[in-house]
Amino acid sequence: MSAIAGAVLAHGNTLSDAILTRIVAASPPRGFDGVTRWHDGPAGMIRFHHATTPEAVAERQPLPGASGAVMAFDGRLDNRGDLLALLGERGRALAGAPDVDIALALWEARGERFLNDLVGDWALAIWQPDRRRLFCARSPMGWRPLLWSFDGRTFGFATEPRALVVGLDLERRLDEGAIGEMLSARFVTGTDTFWQGVQRLGQGAAVELEKGRVRTWHWHSGPFEDLSHLSEGDLVERFRELLDQSLIATMRSNTTVSAHLSGGLDSSTVVARATELHRAGRIDRQVQPVTARFPGEAQDETPWSKAVEEHVGLTARVTSADPFVLDEARRWTAQTLQLPLRPNVNDTTTAAFRLMQAEGGRVLLTGEGGDDWIAGSLAHLPDMLRKGDLTGLFREAMTQFPQLSPVLRFRRTGFLAAAPLFSRAYRARFLRPHLTYDGAVPDWIRPEWAARTGLEERWRADLPPVELNSFAQMQRYNVFAHARRHLAHDTILAFAEAHGVEIRHPLHDLRLATFFMGVPGTMLLRNGEKKHLLREAMRGTLPEVVRQRQDKAIFITSLIDAIAERFRECPPQNLLPARLGWVDGDKVAEMFAPALEWRSAGSTGQLSRGRIGPIWFVVAMDMWLEHAFGMS
Repeated sequence: MSAIAGAVLAHGNTLSDAILTRIVAASPPRGFDGVTRWHDGPAGMIRFHHATTPEAVAERQPLPGASGAVMAFDGRLDNRGDLLALLGERGRALAGAPDVDIALALWEARGERFLNDLVGDWALAIWQPDRRRLFCARSPMGWRPLLWSFDGRTFGFATEPRALVVGLDLERRLDEGAIGEMLSARFVTGTDTFWQGVQRLGQGAAVELEKGRVRTWHWHSGPFEDLSHLSEGDLVERFRELLDQSLIATMRSNTTVSAHLSGGLDSSTVVARATELHRAGRIDRQVQPVTARFPGEAQDETPWSKAVEEHVGLTARVTSADPFVLDEARRWTAQTLQLPLRPNVNDTTTAAFRLMQAEGGRVLLTGEGGDDWIAGSLAHLPDMLRKGDLTGLFREAMTQFPQLSPVLRFRRTGFLAAAPLFSRAYRARFLRPHLTYDGAVPDWIRPEWAARTGLEERWRADLPPVELNSFAQMQRYNVFAHARRHLAHDTILAFAEAHGVEIRHPLHDLRLATFFMGVPGTMLLRNGEKKHLLREAMRGTLPEVVRQRQDKAIFITSLIDAIAERFRECPPQNLLPARLGWVDGDKVAEMFAPALEWRSAGSTGQLSRGRIGPIWFVVAMDMWLEHAFGMS
C-alpha cells in the first residue's frame, strides 16, 4: 500500500527526470520501504512502497509487463484465488506473486474488463507506450485516493494533493463551489477538490489520456441482484459466509493485525468473529484488539468493550484520547495540504497509530461500514406498494412503529410507501438524500455567495451513474457513491499512513456490499431495530449485552473543546470563511452556543448534533485556507 504518483507529457516530448524528483520531494512522508521510479520517453511513475502483505515485501514497482505496459498499483487484492484461477496456467506460476503482478497479468489477458474481476482496496495507473496512453482507475468503494490534473501539456496523478500542487508547481486557485459544498455540510461532488485544476478520480471510475485528450467514465455500475426470494435463514448464512471471506482476506498481513474495539456492534463483530475464525484454524493469526477508554466522558464505552473481551477471552490494549492541539493541526495541514484531522478522531485513533508504530504493526481493522450498509431504512416500503404487496405493508405497519397507536401505524406506513411514488420531491430524496432543509441554502451560508457559486445547482446536478429499479437500491447505492467519504476519511487514511498504518474496513468488502444491495429491507430494519441481519448472524459470537445494544456513544466532546479553543483565539466572525463573505459568523456563533452550554454543564442531557459538523467545517476550512492554500 502507501502511494503512487506520476506524470505524462501529452504531446510526446521527453519527460525530465527533474519533474519526478520534484514530485517525490513534495510528497508527504510515506513509502517506509523505499521509493522507486520508472521513466521512459514522455512518461514517468513513482511508487512509495509500504509492504502490508507477505507478497508485497519483495514487490517491484512500477512494474513493466510482457506487453510493454507499465503499472503502478496502490492497494490490496482480496480475491487472489479467484484471480489466479482466471489466469489459468499463468495464474499457477503467480501463486506467490505480489498483487501488482496479478493485476498486470489480468490487464494483459483481459483488457479493461479486468477491473470487474478485482476485489479489494486499490487505485492503479497503466502506461501503454505503443499507444502513448495513460489509464487510471479506482476501486468501487474508493478507499485508496487518486487525484489528477491536466493543463493541456502535462497530465499528473498522485495519491496525495501536495504531490501535484507542489510537485507540478500548479497555479493555486480555489474551487469555491466545492468549498461551498463542504461548508454547507452537503458535499455531493465525487470529483472536485478545493483546488481548481485538481480533480479526484471518482469511486469506481477511470480516466485516460490518449492523443492529448482526457476522458473519464464510471466503469462500475452493477448489476445488483434482488435477493428478496431468499429465506431469512439463507440470508443470515450467506452473510456469515461473506463476512468470513472478508475477514480472512483483510487479515492477510506481513505483521500483526490490530482492530478497533469500541464496544459497538460493528467493531465488536470484527474482533469476535475474527477470533473465532483464528481458533477454527481459518486465519493464521490472532487479531489484536485496541480500545480507547474515557472515564467520566459521554463517549466512554468501557462496559461494552470489556464484555467483548471477557466473551472472547482476550485482553485489549487500552489507549486514551489525545488532546487536540491547534498548532499540530496547523503543521499537519501545511505539510500535507490535507484538511486538519477531526478532533474526535483523536479520541480513538491517533494513540492507536502510535502504539502500532512502536510495535511494528502495520494493519488496523475497523467496523466502518456497519452504519452505512446494515442499519436499514424504510425505503423498501414504496417498493412493496408498487408490487402490490399489501400483506407485507400490513406486517410492516404492525412491527416497525410499535410505539404508535394502530391508526397512526397504518397512516405512517401508508404515507411513507405512497409519497415517493406520487411526489417528485419525495422521490428525489432517494437520488439526492443530501438535500435536507427542503433543498434550501442553510442559514449559516451567505445567500449571495451560494448564488454566485451555483451551490443549489451543484446539489442537483450530480446524479448516480447507474439506473436502479427499486427505491431501496437507489438509497443504498448512495453508499457506493458516497461523495463525503473522501471528505471524512482521506485525512484519516493519510494520517494513518504517515504512522506506517494501513486501515482496512472488512464490512466494506465489495462482495458484501453487492450482497447488501440486494438484501430485502425487512432484514435490515425490523421492529424499529436497526441491523437485524447482523444481530441474527452474530448470535453466540457476541455477548448478548452487545448484540442487543441499541444506543451509540457520542464522540463529540473533543470536537466542541477544539472549536471553543479556536473561537477563543479568533471569534467566528473573524475566521477566513466569514471574512471572505462565505459564511455568517454571527450565525456560526449562535449555532455553537448550545453545544458550549451543554459542555459547560458536564456533557449531560440531550444535545442536537446536527449543526456541530458544519461549525467544525468552518474552523477546518479556516485552517486549510491559511496553512494549505497560503491565505491570510
